[in-house]
Amino acid sequence: MSATLGQRLRTLRKEQGLSQTDLAGDLVSPSYVSLIEAGRRSPEREVLEGLAQKLGCSPAYLETGIVPEEVTEQRLALQFAEIALANGSVDEARAQFGELASSGNREIRLGALWGLARAEETLGNLHVALTHRDALLAAARGGEPGAPKLLSLLIGRCRLYRDAGDFSRSIEVGEDALREVRELGLEGTEEEIRLASTLVMAYWGRGDLFSAQHLASQVIERAERLGSRTAQGNAYWNASLVAASRGQLALALDLATKTLALLSESSEDRTLGGMRITYAWLLLQCDPPQLDEADALLSRAHEVLSGMAMQHDLARCETEMARSALLHGDFGTAIGMAGQAIGRCSGTSTAELDARVVRGLAMVMDGQARDGATVVTCAADSLERLGSGLLAARAYRDLAEALLQRGQPDEAITALQRAADCAGVRSSSIRSAQQVVAEAR
Repeated sequence: MSATLGQRLRTLRKEQGLSQTDLAGDLVSPSYVSLIEAGRRSPEREVLEGLAQKLGCSPAYLETGIVPEEVTEQRLALQFAEIALANGSVDEARAQFGELASSGNREIRLGALWGLARAEETLGNLHVALTHRDALLAAARGGEPGAPKLLSLLIGRCRLYRDAGDFSRSIEVGEDALREVRELGLEGTEEEIRLASTLVMAYWGRGDLFSAQHLASQVIERAERLGSRTAQGNAYWNASLVAASRGQLALALDLATKTLALLSESSEDRTLGGMRITYAWLLLQCDPPQLDEADALLSRAHEVLSGMAMQHDLARCETEMARSALLHGDFGTAIGMAGQAIGRCSGTSTAELDARVVRGLAMVMDGQARDGATVVTCAADSLERLGSGLLAARAYRDLAEALLQRGQPDEAITALQRAADCAGVRSSSIRSAQQVVAEAR
């Protein structure tokens, strides 16, 4: 900044026919003006304002090269970009934010970068969104004006790594952030509860149900003590998924019902849409599945999210719509809807892999057993590599059920064996016994 400031100072001085002595006056020494122009000194605020007054410009222009009118125009452009993003015109918003991200005004630049991070996330470009958030996090830690709140950035990083399927990294980031937040004395605040709730989901995704349930219980206790309906809703939401994974479906549905009631009163449409998708997923796990109620929730969520162009959330919604079509016996619709969900995903993510699992299952039930099993197997293997043995085991378990229904018991047994392997249950003793018998023969 100093070099650029010095160049502007020299240019304006010469344009007005002033010497360094003329400009210095009784404000500073001529040698100090020379050092500023050479980029070897950064003037104090009082000096900067005095020099600007003598040169007939604003201090902001000397600092940034932007006249106040241009800053006003850029702030207005930033507001229009925010409106475009809120209205679902994401490509337009991304283009506007991109132009403003090169602004010489730091506040405008950081605001545009924050907009870019959210636009890329909306489009499903999770890794690009993470890159922008990392830059903003550095600015926030440095105390730069215009940077988003530190807690919002920490929560977002934990969530994005989780959504990208990197559960181990999400947990690492979340645990570090939680320690930092608590050291700042913010334990029990609404944003700390949101961060802890996001970490619960990272544990859940990795299949660490003990840690997920332990932290979820703490989060619920703090949320109820705080009395915030939004905080309670976030806590119950994640706890419902943990309960479902532990086989406590009745508890999961009870928690989901409470969540939906709490969020319906105060949350933004995206959050409410996400909860409707989760609730629908739980209803589809029931025996028998509650198809009509799930379909109504998914239809409503899809309508709202479509207006916001939330690609990642829409992919999740369409995956559950495909799952419902599969349970209805409409395999063609399930294949097409899951394919649509896959098309919304940019790069490997848990949303894409989940959609591939559902599409593969529908293919098996539609008579394409070999190809469908391959699709499920590839997706499940990717989930296992990402560190989510639980989700991989569930995919193989569902595949085994589909193969049994199609009259292929041998292939179903293989799928069940892989499900057990992913869940960490390996039958090495039986294999050893078989080897002993073979050797004896």
